[in-house]
Amino acid sequence: MNSLRNKSNELMLILLHLALGFIVYLVPFSSKLISLLVVFLSIFLVLGSKNKVLAVLLASAYVATSDVFFRMTDGLFFYELHKYLLIVLVLIGFMLDQIRVKGQVYLVYIGLLLLTIVFTSYDLTDEIRKMIAFNLAGPVSLGFVAFYFYKKKVTMQQLSKVLFYALLPIISLVVYLFFYTPSIKDVVTGTESNFATSGGFGPNQVATILGVGMFILFSRLLFNKFRGIQSILELMLLGFISFRGLVTFARGGIFTAIAAIVILIMITYLRGQKTFRFKVMMAIFWSIILGTSIWLLASNRTSGLIENRYANQNAVGVEKEDVSTGRKDLFLTELDAFIENPIFGIGVGKNKGYRYDKTGKVAASHNEISRLLAEHGSLGILAFGILLFVPLLFRIENSRNIYFYSFYVMWLLTINHSAMRIAFPSFIYGLCLLDVTFPKKTNFKNQKI
Repeated sequence: MNSLRNKSNELMLILLHLALGFIVYLVPFSSKLISLLVVFLSIFLVLGSKNKVLAVLLASAYVATSDVFFRMTDGLFFYELHKYLLIVLVLIGFMLDQIRVKGQVYLVYIGLLLLTIVFTSYDLTDEIRKMIAFNLAGPVSLGFVAFYFYKKKVTMQQLSKVLFYALLPIISLVVYLFFYTPSIKDVVTGTESNFATSGGFGPNQVATILGVGMFILFSRLLFNKFRGIQSILELMLLGFISFRGLVTFARGGIFTAIAAIVILIMITYLRGQKTFRFKVMMAIFWSIILGTSIWLLASNRTSGLIENRYANQNAVGVEKEDVSTGRKDLFLTELDAFIENPIFGIGVGKNKGYRYDKTGKVAASHNEISRLLAEHGSLGILAFGILLFVPLLFRIENSRNIYFYSFYVMWLLTINHSAMRIAFPSFIYGLCLLDVTFPKKTNFKNQKI
């Protein structure tokens, strides 16, 4: 009975979020009301739940993947709201939870980030609060999420529920995209990242979050039993989200999703028993068919320009010199800043001004690693070292989380092409640190990978 009730609840939530995407398109102001409701409901969920860890995970999942949708639809009361909300949720969990927190190393990481502010000199004309908030809200929220989730125990079933909650806002987002730009052919005229197909918002951020949806839906189809209408609906959503992700013409989020899916396939195949390996092979077979169909549709709807984009060519088929679409130049500028200021860096928020002085161009960082080097210097190296190696060391002693490498790669690739502009990297990094347990009867072997 509980299983049937859960399936029914999931289907209702999917249908609700399909409707929410349409409602926000019809009544734009409703986005602010829904956003405000998310803030109160997420806090209330954590306060009222007996299982604080699961409640914080569920609330954080929804918050982390909904910020792009609310930014796109002008629903946030201030731009970094969801990053701060993640901090609030984990702090509530920390204060009310009876389980001892073990992630103190991440307080050191946060301290290293904040210490740089002490050594940063600002001009009177600088908007200091905005500069600090824009650059540190994401990294600091990641630190608090990691601090709370480190070695927290969850079951595989609970983790599946967490990923489902992360999927829901993405469903609303893709519905909104459909109504915002129903005809792709009318708005695609070149091979640059396309704002029109991205709901008028940043294509890189939209493609990133759609890639998350692709990964979650694929994992659900791989692990879940066939659920009739719901499974068919999820398969259709996988196809549609993949298509809309492609036609944003932003490649980073799509490549990240594909990498995470390939890793998940490899891990599950190696760890799975014979019957499950057959299911993995069938998933690969149908994924190739679905992926090929989506690619052909995208090629048709974009008059072949999507092929040029992924071949690194312009609209007339001439190969572009820079495959990174300018990110290499940003990285090299930040590397120069580090070389000039290797101890404490140029200071928090100073990156954009430094780049303008050197190149005459105004551009924010796309790479969190090079930003840490430029703005935090050697302290940034220490901070990133904590982020990079602590999950891997934890993995050595605990190899049960079959999602680990997928989560880890999604975090690492996302901060390389989109820095910490959205809340998602903070959340997915926290999932790397969970101690995932399985029921006694499982389709996976207990071998280390």
